[in-house]
Amino acid sequence: MPSRITQGLRELWLESLVDQASSAPADRVQRWYAILTHRTWRYGGVSAWLNCLDTAFLATLQRDYATAPATLLTKRQGAEPVTVWVGLLRSDPPDTLVSGTDLVTNYQLTAPGYAPQRLLCEGGLTVDPDGTVSVVNSNLLIFGPFTGPSGSDASVTHLAVMPGDWQAASGMPLAYVEVDTSAAASAGDSLMIPPGALRIELPAGPAPEAERVTMLQATVETPGLAEPMTGALRQMSKAIYSSNGFDGLLFQTHDDVITALASEWQAQPDLISAILTRRATNSRNFQFATTKYLRLLTADPGPNPSYDQVLEKELVATGYMPQIISLSGTGATASNPARLTFGSFTDLNGSGQAVSHVAITSNAATGRVMGIAQLAETVRAKRYESLSVPEGLIQLGVG
Repeated sequence: MPSRITQGLRELWLESLVDQASSAPADRVQRWYAILTHRTWRYGGVSAWLNCLDTAFLATLQRDYATAPATLLTKRQGAEPVTVWVGLLRSDPPDTLVSGTDLVTNYQLTAPGYAPQRLLCEGGLTVDPDGTVSVVNSNLLIFGPFTGPSGSDASVTHLAVMPGDWQAASGMPLAYVEVDTSAAASAGDSLMIPPGALRIELPAGPAPEAERVTMLQATVETPGLAEPMTGALRQMSKAIYSSNGFDGLLFQTHDDVITALASEWQAQPDLISAILTRRATNSRNFQFATTKYLRLLTADPGPNPSYDQVLEKELVATGYMPQIISLSGTGATASNPARLTFGSFTDLNGSGQAVSHVAITSNAATGRVMGIAQLAETVRAKRYESLSVPEGLIQLGVG
């Protein structure tokens, strides 16, 4: 069953990757952040989310709510759905920003006895040798029995993977899966998908394996540690805090997380003060920022490099320093709108080593690798020369 991640989901993840001014509707971005906070809390507890927050935010939280954590409950805005469903489609949906309403009206089965089924992926994620990240259903999906005289009324050609609120006006399917053979059900019969038969995958690309693992883990709620999602949460939390303020970030956090925070903070009064104390004695800067850097590398750091592994491969030369990069664009791909120049290199040997790859990373506090790209050919600079990355050369997307 070949699958494809929808354009809407790629845009949402790109938003969390690079914090660009994307074309993804604001309410979808807010919902995505709520889901990410819920996943992180579920797998790592309240502390896993708190540790993704800027020190300035935590200090304000401690100042305003330490004496009465229960008052945080006033920040709840209505729980965001976190379940995932599978629906049956009678034709190929467009790979555009189709809404849940459009999917219901024009593509989904409408036969009596039909209802979408809950998707469970309790077996975890798989990473293939070629870098493809995938997940399969762990439960038996049974659609029907169809009770009308015409059974399913139409043949099923595709499946849609959908979030819990997909039928809302701003709802959005997450992935489409083309069935191997179209199928229809007679009156009184059901259509079934055995465990392991539904596969959702993200192919290898510029985004490191860790980002694609996180995307699927957040999307279909597979078991796992919270750690893979911390990079996205730090990036998005800082961006929301910077643009919407303290209350804005609380309002966009999932209600379950706010409820758990209020409860645990009452039981453990030093919950946040302990984090602030540890940060005060740690040399690492926890004043997170959304600044992104383009780095020149002299060798391939591997398919899933850590921040430190990227730094190990970074060019070391007099006159070199990483450059701040902005990324912009619409749709599921972002690129650099401005030329970036490294150097000039003043040593006798110029850049010394040839550059073979570039990397997009966050700042040191966040320690996030957002993308790795190999150059078409290696380049090096002579003494007093510079190396430049032209406008639009860097293309970053997911899926």
